[in-house]
Amino acid sequence: MIRASGMETRAKALHWFIRGGTLTTPTGSHVIDVEPIVIGRNDGVHVVVDDHEVSGVHCELRAITEGIAVRDLGSTNGTFLGTVRVRDAVITAKTELTVGNTRLTVEPSGKKQRVELGFADRFGSIVGASPKMRRVFSVLEKISDTPLSVLVLGETGTGKEGVARAIHDASKRKAKPFIVVDCGSIPQTLAESILFGHEKGSFTGANERRDGALSEANGGTLFLDELGELPVDLQPKLLRALSERQVRRIGGTTYDGIDVRVIAATRRDLGTEMNAGRFRSDLFFRIAQVRIELPSLRERLADLEMLVEDICARVHRAWAAPIVWDWIQRRMASHDWPGNVRELFNVVSVAATLAETPDAIDDVLLLAREDPPAQSTQAATAFSDAKRQAIDLFERNYFTDLTRRAKGNVSEMARQSGMERHHVRAYLRKYQLDKTTG
Repeated sequence: MIRASGMETRAKALHWFIRGGTLTTPTGSHVIDVEPIVIGRNDGVHVVVDDHEVSGVHCELRAITEGIAVRDLGSTNGTFLGTVRVRDAVITAKTELTVGNTRLTVEPSGKKQRVELGFADRFGSIVGASPKMRRVFSVLEKISDTPLSVLVLGETGTGKEGVARAIHDASKRKAKPFIVVDCGSIPQTLAESILFGHEKGSFTGANERRDGALSEANGGTLFLDELGELPVDLQPKLLRALSERQVRRIGGTTYDGIDVRVIAATRRDLGTEMNAGRFRSDLFFRIAQVRIELPSLRERLADLEMLVEDICARVHRAWAAPIVWDWIQRRMASHDWPGNVRELFNVVSVAATLAETPDAIDDVLLLAREDPPAQSTQAATAFSDAKRQAIDLFERNYFTDLTRRAKGNVSEMARQSGMERHHVRAYLRKYQLDKTTG
């Protein structure tokens, strides 16, 4: 890997150029910068529009290199540029934007402005030297040691839990608990108990008193993964607990004080969820005091080599990094990594394991076969069958070995694999692996 060396190279990596601009509304003007400006009717948004045809959270604007990015947030009546309804668009010249019955003027700046990115190419376990990741790191450095709640956004596999752990480890709370609740996997009937705890006998099966995740995280950090899956009836209770800094167990009569920092993550579009009534906007604005949006891997392909090096080191095969990187360049140059960093981790782990016999990497992963098929339909079927069998074999071997290395500890397996715990458990169930194998 080519590392930044010398002041000139280093300086080039420190800046990102954007085209800022201004938003003019009936009530005044607003500067459009790197951080998104949310427009809507809800009191918690940045620009409040008094128009009943406008959704609670309607759309957002942010400055990017090309101009002003506009994104509709699942509004009911749509966001329009002229007569064209848009979901995502880039404005490069002075334009009239229509939301509901309100007309807004968006005007990009005539020249680009420079945004400081910072020197860091890693934060905790997260690595990357691309401008988008440097921007993320610069924000994380500023907010980690604050009490602010954080919402981490991004596609599946982009490393949201890793960011949450890194924030916790960089804060004064690092010696205190880091508790994870996967809102997407907890049974709805147990969700309240898992969050708030319960008293003995408060419901069938409550054989003993138990603390909930909020109490377990006291003094530390509570990470709410897949926040968008949180049952609607629990959302006001969670908001009350966070606002009042106290919890009451199911069946209890007294409240216990809590000191908890909340970090949440979601792959859902919470703007759409709020407008559809499936997620409370007041809870969103309570948790999303800071929003961190992780780019997909296809948006930061310049980080691939650094990531390969890091993953090889994490699986204790650092010497294999040049071999794996050469193979990825030859065989996966056009791959868009839909599974993001998690997919890369799995591919690199296999390739690093087989690096002593590089030809075996192709045999196991079955990628980029060069021989053209004689009959395309039959060959495609045969290839997909063979690929599925190879993937099944790889997954079984990978998780069998991982279970032995981690001695059945699911949290440790998740850390080593770069996966979320519920995904690890799903693979253990799929291949009927004994988690207690030593």
